[in-house]
Amino acid sequence: MTIVPAEAESVREGASMILAGESLSAVARRWTEAGLLSPRSIAAGATAWTLRGVKKVLTSPRYIGRRTYRGEVMGEAEWSAILDDAAHYAVVSILSNPDRFSGGPRAGRTATTLLSGIALCGVCGDSVSGRGYRGTKVYGCRQTHTRTPRDVADERAENATLARMVRPDFLPTVLAMRAGEGEADTAYLHAQVKSLRERLDGLALAYAEGAISLSQMTAGSGSLRSRLEDSESKLCGVTGLPPLDPVAGIAGLIEGWAGTPLPVKRSWVQFCTLVTLMPANGKHARKMTPDDHVSVGWPCLDGSAEDGEAV
Repeated sequence: MTIVPAEAESVREGASMILAGESLSAVARRWTEAGLLSPRSIAAGATAWTLRGVKKVLTSPRYIGRRTYRGEVMGEAEWSAILDDAAHYAVVSILSNPDRFSGGPRAGRTATTLLSGIALCGVCGDSVSGRGYRGTKVYGCRQTHTRTPRDVADERAENATLARMVRPDFLPTVLAMRAGEGEADTAYLHAQVKSLRERLDGLALAYAEGAISLSQMTAGSGSLRSRLEDSESKLCGVTGLPPLDPVAGIAGLIEGWAGTPLPVKRSWVQFCTLVTLMPANGKHARKMTPDDHVSVGWPCLDGSAEDGEAV
């Protein structure tokens, strides 16, 4: 009945990590490093959080102040909530989506690679996704025209993005766009709308698979639909650029790039570059240079035409 502030903050942090696209493994490591094992777990000989244990905590309605019986929500609890309803049901949607375990598209803003859905195949023009090939992490299209090493493609894309940002025309143009869009951060809104729609689909799939109860799906859907309507109303008629700290600005973004969250990096890479992954064309992967693997262009900021090749 008593909430321990440090433990409650770790639960909130874990939920935020999942919503930002991080894995259950990352949350498990964070909680283990913080020494948050329960006395019961220690008595049972456990030395670290398991993925199952993390998921059980983050999907439990108890943390939004609900009483449960055999998986069904029975009503309001006597203890205070640690998470708000919207965050809880968004996490439930992500972690309960069957696609998460079947190799299908993940629900919500949970992309775990920089260029999935952004870079294009140089043969068919389809977007690529992250996968493994003979022990190597690669990007490839559905028809596997390309098997580009992720580290090579990511480094090229990030370097090209940063190089674009330091060009003399970049900052004035971004400032003008920022002034024109007012306070509406449309890249974020687009991502949020897409995320909320996918989370709604994820809840429906999770209920169909028996991963959550009807009451959980109903409550979660209501919360997500309310947020979706709000985001869509803000988005109507607005265009703009990716999330940008109004204090740190572009200079701060460049300086802190290494520690920038993956979703924000993805937004800026997509905004600044046109990344195309090329086929091997008979060459052995070990003999291919980064230029053989990846072509990166700089589009005009208004999206009308290519501005030039990235260096």
